[in-house]
Amino acid sequence: MYKSSLLVLCCLFSWITLSVCQGICGFSQYNPAFSICCKGVIQPKSGLKPSCCGTRAYDAAFSMCCSGIIQPRSGLQPSCCGTRGYDAKFYMCCSGTIQPRSGLQPSCCGTKGYDAKFYMCCSGTIQPRSGLQPSCCGTKGYDAKFYMCCSGTIQPRSGLRPSCCGTFGYDAAFRKCCNGRLC
Repeated sequence: MYKSSLLVLCCLFSWITLSVCQGICGFSQYNPAFSICCKGVIQPKSGLKPSCCGTRAYDAAFSMCCSGIIQPRSGLQPSCCGTRGYDAKFYMCCSGTIQPRSGLQPSCCGTKGYDAKFYMCCSGTIQPRSGLQPSCCGTKGYDAKFYMCCSGTIQPRSGLRPSCCGTFGYDAAFRKCCNGRLC
């Protein structure tokens, strides 16, 4: 950050007599041609793309800042997972855990990786995707075309108007549910 717009003119055109063009970093002056201000701390500039990671300076051409930690840039798609670096071309970040990308539709289920083409995530549990209408009932998988989830219990879908009454399945065309009980 420069002291004033006149100082910028000084640095660009040298028409105001100052021995060194200066910026302000916290309460100190510095030369922005050779230093960088990182959250109030003056650091020496180095590298192709000088940048800051908190109060530390680094070269963004070869490193990256991952939640305040400087990590080396590596791979085809350098990314951060919390404070760790990884290659997003071959890995993915699942709730702070680096997992390999695999399958046709790589996805996360909590901290685990899976292929969403053939599996589904049911409340943090990976289940096979099966049936005409794959669905979840709590941590279990089921086919919603033929079954229904009644308060966490899988029940067969049957009758004219399949419905749930608590954890039980019933045909609402012929019965009623009264306060979670069939009546």
